[in-house]
Amino acid sequence: MSFRQIASAHHRENSRFHNGLPEGWNRDRFRQLCVCYAQIRGASAQCIRTFEIIIDMISPCAFCDPSQEPFCYARQETLIAGRGVTDRTIHNHERELESIGLIERRLGANGARCKRKGLGLFLTPALDLISEMLDAEVRSKAEKKEHDELRGDRSRLYRYVKHSLLVLHSLPCPPDGAGDMMDEFGSWPRADKLKYLLLDELRAHVQAAHDLWKRIEGHVAKGGEISGRPEASFGCHIQDQIEETILSCNADGEISMPSAKASEPDFSGSGPDGPAHCLESNHPTDMVPHKSQKLPRVNNRILYDLASPELRMHIDIAGGGAQTFAPTLFAIETGVWSRLSEIGTNISAWHAAIDRLTVMGAILAGVITDARLSDPKLPPVVNPGGYLRGMVKADERGELNMISSFMGLLARRAREEEDGLR
Repeated sequence: MSFRQIASAHHRENSRFHNGLPEGWNRDRFRQLCVCYAQIRGASAQCIRTFEIIIDMISPCAFCDPSQEPFCYARQETLIAGRGVTDRTIHNHERELESIGLIERRLGANGARCKRKGLGLFLTPALDLISEMLDAEVRSKAEKKEHDELRGDRSRLYRYVKHSLLVLHSLPCPPDGAGDMMDEFGSWPRADKLKYLLLDELRAHVQAAHDLWKRIEGHVAKGGEISGRPEASFGCHIQDQIEETILSCNADGEISMPSAKASEPDFSGSGPDGPAHCLESNHPTDMVPHKSQKLPRVNNRILYDLASPELRMHIDIAGGGAQTFAPTLFAIETGVWSRLSEIGTNISAWHAAIDRLTVMGAILAGVITDARLSDPKLPPVVNPGGYLRGMVKADERGELNMISSFMGLLARRAREEEDGLR
């Protein structure tokens, strides 16, 4: 063998086909990333399953050695693996995987695959695409989180808009355009359809829903149009059971709301027809606390004063970004959940609190949970979600004393204010 042939062979041995997997990765972690990327690119479940079979047939060490190209030389009959699909389906899957950049098809005549000749399905493109796939995974998670938050906002807006329309319809002289606002509310997509809306579509819908609620509240809050006692079936604030009168949940927390009786419009056909866990299905406009649980009587301004600086920030963001000392109940509810989510509370714990304590009880429980994180006189809360669930369990056992917790937090804020003035 000549020196030129030896040098050529040595060059081939040291040539790099890819950079290998990141440090600490293995084939399974790489497969998870590829599957996530394929889902983002819209690949079908059957196509993804074909890709998983392909990658499982390749030696794990082939993904770590940059001088090797991982490839699968199995025939299409092997990839079918009793799945009930045809050769043509596997061919289409290979084409789809190639189009999104996960494999490269280097086949012989009539699609032949051979280990000795180096013919088959190569995963080198996917290895060179790792950084792009990681970026796509981060973006996808962020978009999914925003999508979930927007659906939660829509669920809360549904309750408030529905109740505000009932109040608007009960006014002695409903304003012009009340019928149009009811028609707009009735045209909202059902809760179970929101999951399939694109993120931009969902953003626009939630913004339109918020604008509709603001328009309705503007009519309801006009001077001279509000009269009568507050609606008994809608406790828009936390109250003690022994109280006979209540405060409304509007911006200043002092104007009474009218009752909607025989003149209420029929919304029986406009409600969501979603799954059992849907907030709009399980949590209608009735926010009256359970009879077994007494809640302290507070308004929106007191809740805001009791909130921690971090919680106030979330309430301000939910209310439009400007700081206000009398936020709406929608802003308070949205801000409390955003803060609980930020400190690691699972959405299921929040739903459990709403189911057991009602929306208003869950709001106060969330304020108390957040305040316990920074209480200097008590042991720190390691698991906020577990603490919130513990309050729900205590209420189920009849041992929850929300009034005592509220009074303790009220006294703590008073001490903090005094210390700040010294």
